[in-house]
Amino acid sequence: MSSETTELDMEYMTKTRSSNTNPKSNNDYTERSPLLPIANKYKKIPTSNSKIKFSSYLPQSISWIPESLTNTISNISNMVQSSMKSILNFNYTTIPSRFASQTNSSSKFLKDRHRSLKIFFILHLIFGFMIYRYSHSGPFLPFSCQILNLGCPSVEVTGFTTPEFLGVKKIFEENIKNGLDVGAGVSVYYDNKLVVDLQGGIANLETGKVYDSETLQGVFSCSKTLTGIVIARLVEQGLLNYDEKISKYWPEFAQSGKENVTLLDLVVHRAGVSYIDSHQMTLSDLSDLDSLAKILQSQPHNFNGVSTKAYHGVSRGWYLNEIVRRVDPRHRTIGRIVAEEIAPVYDIEFYYSITKKSLYQRVASIYSYPMVRVLAKFLLPKWMISEPLEPIFDEMMKTDSVTYKTLIGTAPDKSQPQDWNRYEMLNYEGPSYSGVTNSKSMAKLAAIMANDGKPISNSTKGVLEPEILSKNTYDLVMTKLPEAFDVVLQTNITSTIGGFGYFRLKGVEEYEFIGWGGSGGSMLLFNPELKIGFGFCMNAFHTALAGDQRSLRMLREVVDTVKTLKKS
Repeated sequence: MSSETTELDMEYMTKTRSSNTNPKSNNDYTERSPLLPIANKYKKIPTSNSKIKFSSYLPQSISWIPESLTNTISNISNMVQSSMKSILNFNYTTIPSRFASQTNSSSKFLKDRHRSLKIFFILHLIFGFMIYRYSHSGPFLPFSCQILNLGCPSVEVTGFTTPEFLGVKKIFEENIKNGLDVGAGVSVYYDNKLVVDLQGGIANLETGKVYDSETLQGVFSCSKTLTGIVIARLVEQGLLNYDEKISKYWPEFAQSGKENVTLLDLVVHRAGVSYIDSHQMTLSDLSDLDSLAKILQSQPHNFNGVSTKAYHGVSRGWYLNEIVRRVDPRHRTIGRIVAEEIAPVYDIEFYYSITKKSLYQRVASIYSYPMVRVLAKFLLPKWMISEPLEPIFDEMMKTDSVTYKTLIGTAPDKSQPQDWNRYEMLNYEGPSYSGVTNSKSMAKLAAIMANDGKPISNSTKGVLEPEILSKNTYDLVMTKLPEAFDVVLQTNITSTIGGFGYFRLKGVEEYEFIGWGGSGGSMLLFNPELKIGFGFCMNAFHTALAGDQRSLRMLREVVDTVKTLKKS
């Protein structure tokens, strides 16, 4: 330690001892601080942009750090800066020849890597663009149209709308143009008048056949609405009673827990026979109705005799058909009664079976929702999807679930919707699912029901159409039952005594619509308050449970237009 430092320390200690008797000012204390001489030995840190050495930040002499260590730090600093300067200013042309090949190889590697990164980046941009285009385009557009906007179909729409309902036509055209539909029809009655009747798109992509007023379409569970009307007419005739046990009409039915099941239970989907698992149903089983009856009556109650709301998606029509055959004086089926008493009288087309090739050639082909998009709906979070999958789809993946057994296991040959493109699939009645019709016929039935079952117009023969149901029967079948959870559909359902459903649909929740929807998106709906009858059918299948953006946007437009007309 230097003598200078020792003297300062001694002076500091002396001043500290005498501070109580002769205090100094703060300034005097600072001037005589023992640290001041050391602080004064530091150079001011340069602020210019000129290059500096690490040693410039060190004091010129630091008595408590060995001089050798100071020199070592300074030397290391100088070496680092010198090395950095050499790297930055290196002239590669001076490399000895023995290293030239290695350097050229490294340079080529860097260039190749740079080129690969550029290609990788460009491919990612292209892939991202393709994903964006695919996810924001309609599921039924050609792939070239979805990705590159090439080969997009032109929109061909025929039919008519009244001026007030042109908004429906605009949405209908958008559905086809944007690839939400392949081919479709929509019809609307308002206040007993046909105000919309449109068809458009393609009925068959393989042949290019257009979807027009002559096109027929399978509407699956929309068939249940007309089936319910047929049962109601038989009740009106005194041939059936909703409160009677089925065994009164079909004694052999009373077995295996089904002894107390009533006709009402069957109509409103709580009869306990939503699925058939005592026998694997095949298409050939439907060709012999007597043999089919034996299969149906031997099926045990699905829930051990306990009344349970479980959508009889496929089986209800088979059971009702057998009951009707037994009570009808001529032993007709539901399809035969429709063909003789309803279709010709009310000037509609509605077939429960297609047995003529001439009719089959008019039926539009069914196109299933693309599997890639179905998988995306399973995997992606709901907030990323415009129409998320309903809980029913999770249940359909479980082979031991009631939903799977009902909707897949009970279908003849476990058929899927596209299997109904085959002629033989349309040959046999299934009054829960086999209806083939068009939107105009659906809308007219809906309009009659919206008009309390009374006729809405004269038939083409100039004869006044009769009531489809009397006032008393209409009021009975429209009686609303308490809401109940359906274990097949995995949602709450409100039914009427006649088996129709009450729905508050997305986008039109302020009004209750009555009727039923079909697999893939078809809708047969009516609203007595607004006097609306709505029919929509299509051949492009979507995944929503009760209507989807195609039909619901049009229905919303219809409701808004009617509300405007009522105000004027």
